[in-house]
Amino acid sequence: MIQFKIVKYRLDKSWDNFVLQHSRGNAFQTNLMFDLYHQANDFSPYYCLAINTQNKRIIAGFLFVIQKTPYPIIGKWLKRSLIIGGPLLPQKGSKIFSGLMKTYTSFVKRRAIYSEIRNIHNWSYFTDEFRECGFKYEPHLNYFVPLKNDELEPKLSKSKIRQVKKGFERGAVIIDNPTIEQVKDFYQILRNLYNKRIKKPLPSWSFFKAFYEFHVKENVGKYLLVSYHNKIIGGIMLPLYNGKTVYEWYVAGNDKEFKKLYPSVLATWTGLHFAKENKYSSFDFMGAGFPNIPYGVREFKSKFGGQLVNYGRFRKIHYKSIYYLAQLFLSFRKKK
Repeated sequence: MIQFKIVKYRLDKSWDNFVLQHSRGNAFQTNLMFDLYHQANDFSPYYCLAINTQNKRIIAGFLFVIQKTPYPIIGKWLKRSLIIGGPLLPQKGSKIFSGLMKTYTSFVKRRAIYSEIRNIHNWSYFTDEFRECGFKYEPHLNYFVPLKNDELEPKLSKSKIRQVKKGFERGAVIIDNPTIEQVKDFYQILRNLYNKRIKKPLPSWSFFKAFYEFHVKENVGKYLLVSYHNKIIGGIMLPLYNGKTVYEWYVAGNDKEFKKLYPSVLATWTGLHFAKENKYSSFDFMGAGFPNIPYGVREFKSKFGGQLVNYGRFRKIHYKSIYYLAQLFLSFRKKK
């Protein structure tokens, strides 16, 4: 017999062992990621599990998180549920997947206006199963850089190699073990970027502080910051997974004020360089926008030698009227 259930508390090592042994295990499905979300103000983490009732072993599951937006008054109503890098299924797991998603949807449909599964693997063979559970596939691109047995520089465009060289020559330096105060300076650069250009919700400082306190201190996460004359001008936030993959979660640079130092280029290059030097096999850029829609971020990431993939995302809307009103609100905010 298989039991499907939602778990609201941190699991024991059996979950981390399950993730590590799974071929699609990743940094976003670990107990430490649960700790990060639990500590941050904007998130409520949960697990959805399939358990063998005879031996009590986990046979499938995923970590998911309900996120509220930071907008005053309406923020508590605009909640979404995110599954990053999941679910983790056994081979021929269609029936188990169906049971998981029924349990998940029953729980989350009154707590979030929509659910989004952000794929970091190819699910093209499983699209029908997602559709049967009410999830619609949306194309979404990403860049993925293989690092094994390859030199880093030949992967970069000539312009990026030149900008990295000039940035360092002109006095920029990398801080690979920053203080929490320096990380907060990086967060302020991120906030300015999201408020003025990206116009999308950014997690509160508590999220980035928790990453420092949990992931960085456990050596499964890294902040690498760009400094000039003791001033933080850029940086990158990197979850690390099991000696295999480095993920670019957040990156930003004060490119307007320090244009000739190329802080965003240096931050991205430093992340790649860290992954290569520490013998990780791949670097994941964590998203490059929708196909056929111009996107400056994708153009920027394309210069770092990655392979363009389209693993897409799956989305399920739980409250259509609120969802479309929220989309209108966000669209209006971008135009301001």
